[in-house]
Amino acid sequence: MESRTKERLGATLQRLTDDEQFDTITVKRLVLESHVNRQTFYYHFQDKFDCLQYQFDHEAQRLVGKVTADNWLASYLSLFRYIDAHQNFCHHVVDSHAYSEFDDFILETIDLIVERLKQSLKQACPQLHFRNESGLLLFEYGLQGIVRNWFRSGLRENPALVVEGIGPVSQRQLAMLLETESLLTKVSVKQQLASVYHLYITQSLSILYLVRQLYS
Repeated sequence: MESRTKERLGATLQRLTDDEQFDTITVKRLVLESHVNRQTFYYHFQDKFDCLQYQFDHEAQRLVGKVTADNWLASYLSLFRYIDAHQNFCHHVVDSHAYSEFDDFILETIDLIVERLKQSLKQACPQLHFRNESGLLLFEYGLQGIVRNWFRSGLRENPALVVEGIGPVSQRQLAMLLETESLLTKVSVKQQLASVYHLYITQSLSILYLVRQLYS
């Protein structure tokens, strides 16, 4: 019950922020739209910024499923897809006093991808030891910067092409940092992204079919 209440408050905040600037949304409005009282809100969150951070954390966990050497780039692409699908929400956060929460969300999602990849590799090879943590952190900041620049430049480039373009270099860098060249380079970038392309095309065709049905 407690978890569902937090999820409802977070989802309502995201819905409101999708339509208007985050700075204009009040706790009073948020609890009214969520059908809870102020006491319940403050039991779960310190303020609306805390609620926004929770929602971004929740979305990051939802975005990143099981990560393996075969699909980590596809997981990275899902971050671009999420931002593309929630452009208003992201812009309204970036243009507010909570702008840093967006950058933190990008980095947290990337860190989740890397951590779950490490877990997967460790399961496959228990003798592995990841020693270059500082190098991995710099690698994550680099991937964050690519997403940030893409977003701030107006999301003009196809995210699949962005990831495909940086994929080979990122693949080699990560393999060297994790000291797992043989495990991370077995599957090509195009092979990793093929399933995502297929899903994206299928979804697009489904939407086109529904539109035609509505107007036929």
